[in-house]
Amino acid sequence: MKLGQVLSLGVLVASTTGCRPAIEPATVAAQAVAAPGAGVTACWVETSARFSFTASAIVIRHPDGDLLIDAGNSTEFDEEIKPYTGGTKMWLALFPGSLEPRRSIAEELTAVSVEPDGLRWVLPTHAHLDHLGGVLDLPPTPVLMDPAEAQVVEAGQHEPGFAVIPAHARAVAPHVVTLTMVEERYEVFERHADLFGDGSVVVVPLPGHTPGSVGVFVRLADGRRVFHVGDAVNNRRQIEKLRGRSLAMRRTDADRPRADKTVARLHALAELDSSILLLPAHERAAWRDIFGDPNQSCPAPS
Repeated sequence: MKLGQVLSLGVLVASTTGCRPAIEPATVAAQAVAAPGAGVTACWVETSARFSFTASAIVIRHPDGDLLIDAGNSTEFDEEIKPYTGGTKMWLALFPGSLEPRRSIAEELTAVSVEPDGLRWVLPTHAHLDHLGGVLDLPPTPVLMDPAEAQVVEAGQHEPGFAVIPAHARAVAPHVVTLTMVEERYEVFERHADLFGDGSVVVVPLPGHTPGSVGVFVRLADGRRVFHVGDAVNNRRQIEKLRGRSLAMRRTDADRPRADKTVARLHALAELDSSILLLPAHERAAWRDIFGDPNQSCPAPS
């Protein structure tokens, strides 16, 4: 795709029916992607799996420092949800709770030859407990967040809410570093942050599931590009079919119309460039297709 090539694609009209939504015309521009930094490596660290679902993280090993994308649940999950009651507590225990870690993310990192206290940043795709909780099992590390998600954490330190667990918010808030995204188009997104300045790791906004949910493009050493889309969808088929998350999971979306528009943007991206490897956070088959087996040794960058 040439730089600046413009394609007419579609943006989703807000829909909460679970059916294929109507599409209205929109214009998006494709942007060329810079070459990655020399020696960048990436690996899959899985803290838990159940049936077809996974709680996983990507370790990016870059000459300028190691980055962890998502961190799974905390090992203190049961204690941390004690302030909750009723249906919310039942939901947390039944769904995120089914992915309680076998051992801490710090132990998993050590097992793949990554030093937990050597991480430059942790980048949770959003603040829900099964993405942010594992940060509490790490040494103090800067936590990168979109400003809207940082506000969720700041506001969630005292009252139990669905967006963030208070124990997580209190622990993480002092270490949050807000992402600064430039107002320049990257693929189908109006703004982005190039973390290392070389195109190897690029963060874009994916609002709707939470106010400041983000997606992360990663260029692997073999030239493939992975796009970690967090919880914007449950699986890749929902992007292909232009359908949002399942009805059971849509209750976790903070803003359903915006979540639907994000799915449409992902669909547009897939139509634009089918070589991009889409990676929903919990679809274990997608992780295996991209990375093979989890928890293999993660070589240092060259």
